[in-house]
Amino acid sequence: MKKTIFLAFIATSLFACKQTESKVETTASTATSSCVKEGPEVDLMKKAVTAYANGDWATMASCFSDTAISIHNNDTAGIKMSDRIELFKKQRENIEGTVDAGTPNFEVVTVESKDPRYEGIKWGHAWVRFKFKQKGQAPKSSLTFATLAMKGDKIIWEQVIYDTK
Repeated sequence: MKKTIFLAFIATSLFACKQTESKVETTASTATSSCVKEGPEVDLMKKAVTAYANGDWATMASCFSDTAISIHNNDTAGIKMSDRIELFKKQRENIEGTVDAGTPNFEVVTVESKDPRYEGIKWGHAWVRFKFKQKGQAPKSSLTFATLAMKGDKIIWEQVIYDTK
């Protein structure tokens, strides 16, 4: 009898410890996202930064849609990019020569969205250290970060953050 109880105890213990396999179904995500460091959108950002650095306002304007909005630092509202370029022109009057954009770091991120407002938009990020010399002052350097929304071959929105000192 002891052997039977002992055998039943062993069998119950083994049965209780056995891991049962469970089949878990997963569905592959169809969402697509990417982050690239080259391509037409990166080229567009490079073109805009180079045009800014050289004071080539016509080329810079050609990088933006007619309705592009520009937000810098703590602006409470965006302004038309054409108005921002007019501000750049006035600002450039106090700078000697061109602005050195150094070696910027660019990336373009694509994220799938079901929101129709973002359909076809790619998001660009740029980190640029601008070096320049204002008239009568020592050379300066400003690290700038920009987020850009691009659709087709135009920038439609920008938000730029930099030190104003």
